[in-house]
Amino acid sequence: MYLFLSLIMLITSSTYAQSDGQLQNNLSIQSFGKAHEAEKVKTGFLGRSFLPYLTFELGQERFQTGKYQTYSNPYGMLEARFNLFRGGRDKLESGIRDHQAKIGSFNLDSVVREELNKVRKLQWQIIYNNELIKIIEDEKGENARIKDQATRRAKSGVATRSDTLEFTIYSSELEEALESLNHENKILKIALMPLLGLESEEGLRFSQSLEHQHDEELLRKKFSSKQNPQVARLNSEYESFDLQKKSINRWWTPSLDLYGGYYLYTLRDRDYLAIRERDDRVVGLRLTFELFDGLRSYNQGTSTHYQAEAKKLMARHVERQTDAQYLMYQEDMKHTHEVMHYIEDRIKKSKDYLKVTLQEYDRG
Repeated sequence: MYLFLSLIMLITSSTYAQSDGQLQNNLSIQSFGKAHEAEKVKTGFLGRSFLPYLTFELGQERFQTGKYQTYSNPYGMLEARFNLFRGGRDKLESGIRDHQAKIGSFNLDSVVREELNKVRKLQWQIIYNNELIKIIEDEKGENARIKDQATRRAKSGVATRSDTLEFTIYSSELEEALESLNHENKILKIALMPLLGLESEEGLRFSQSLEHQHDEELLRKKFSSKQNPQVARLNSEYESFDLQKKSINRWWTPSLDLYGGYYLYTLRDRDYLAIRERDDRVVGLRLTFELFDGLRSYNQGTSTHYQAEAKKLMARHVERQTDAQYLMYQEDMKHTHEVMHYIEDRIKKSKDYLKVTLQEYDRG
């Protein structure tokens, strides 16, 4: 059963829709969803980098210079700055943020798969236990029927009292099995509630049967390890580090800015009594070069390069590991499928054997 679930989780892309809304109240998934939204908000950086930076400042200053009288003057400024070019670093930063958003999406996908896998394992175990409980209940009824027959046979001298005691002991064993299964179901439901975001067991619903479906489609499906969100996340982390390295290595490229503004000064800064003579208006272009940064960019770029390579190698490793895991599950699935056919045949023959045995017992 768990092999089947593991294979399903590998070859399908888990989403909220796929979980049939079961996980919409799962707080872990909601947490990763908020983290993903936080990364998505940061995207679109390239377009925003060309928007102007506006600064406004207004104040009143009281001052005295040396032995001269005290003055009180207003001051202020309105300044605008436009980014025209930063050596391509804005485009690289925008790409980094896009990959961070993808990483958040892959992290969300991974946690949905993990939580859904936990839920399905618990649910199928409960369904399996319910099937056993149903079988044991039927067995209790059959055991009570045969016990009554044994009691009548013992009273008539056809059988001994030990036959009756044997059925009595077996009835106690069945009661013990029922108690253990009900207890296990209670524990499983407690474990299931936080995964589904439920406060009580009332909202829990389970299907009533567990059947062997002869579905060969699952075994024929093609699988690519690149569908694994862990692999996709590692590939995006590699791309992100690679873009960071390229951005760091462009430390020397120039920046070009267009700026302009209006500035009002006090008498402390400009020695003119008339306020109209203490203001400036300016428009200009500023070209900035970094000439030397003490090799900090070289060291940081080299470190980022190794981080990128580490993510790339780990992605290839997880790909190989996932491919191997898929083949293992597929082979085990085939084996389990074949074994179930043998078991089904054995169950059929055992039913016939039981029927014949009970008929012989009834005849004495």
